[in-house]
Amino acid sequence: MASTLPALATIASVAAAALYLAGTALQIRYLRRSPTQTSATLVTVLLLGIAAHATATYQQIDTDAGLYLGLYTAASLIILLVVVFLTLAITRLPVGNLLLVALPVAAVAAVASVIGETGFQARETLAPTLIAHILFSLVAYSILFMAACQSVLLACQEHWLRQPSSLQLLRWLPPLETMETLLFALLWAGIATLTAAIATGFIFLDDMFAQHVVHHTVLALASWAVYALLLAGRHFFGWRSSTATYWTLIAFALLVLGYFGSKFVLEVLLAGVDA
Repeated sequence: MASTLPALATIASVAAAALYLAGTALQIRYLRRSPTQTSATLVTVLLLGIAAHATATYQQIDTDAGLYLGLYTAASLIILLVVVFLTLAITRLPVGNLLLVALPVAAVAAVASVIGETGFQARETLAPTLIAHILFSLVAYSILFMAACQSVLLACQEHWLRQPSSLQLLRWLPPLETMETLLFALLWAGIATLTAAIATGFIFLDDMFAQHVVHHTVLALASWAVYALLLAGRHFFGWRSSTATYWTLIAFALLVLGYFGSKFVLEVLLAGVDA
């Protein structure tokens, strides 16, 4: 698929990657000056990056053969949603630090979606019910990716609090309590959309335990159970910080393994064997 992409998709992907890297540099610069302020220049760069990335992603998904959502394109679409969410939230919530993780990943994903090629076959049409399932899934992955990044930052913050030499780095982050509150807000939003994704899958898809998707279904359910356990532990036992980080990353790893792991096996490994 990559070799047949329009030139516009390639140009837009490279432009998006360059803008995202520029946004990363700007965010580092602004965090050093004032961690609580948002720059209009940064927002402008992010909006331009989103426009370029969205253009490239549309060109990659809407192909002559039908709708294409292979491994690299799906990853690029998910991280595009992450950047959109963060750009919308950055003026109201303390999520600027997440840009330091999301923007470099978005730059890599934008380029990978152009040069990466898999055995995924485009589909001429998708039923509206399947589209609803896909949309819920994409939003859930995007929110839970942000939660995973937030948990890593929270773990770093806890570590730096015990290291006097790291006090300068702590100035880049909001207070610990604010970081925890944001993490659990993301987790609640994430598990809500993940629940909707799983529910629409069971309601609208023919067989969620068919041979080619059973591993995806089982791992998604396992991930949901871990997220639910974490939120219950937070509510009933006051689980915090390191415990939250540990279980958040385990749940997200299960989710990534279930979706991207299965796509990698089916579209890359098995496609290579069939070839």
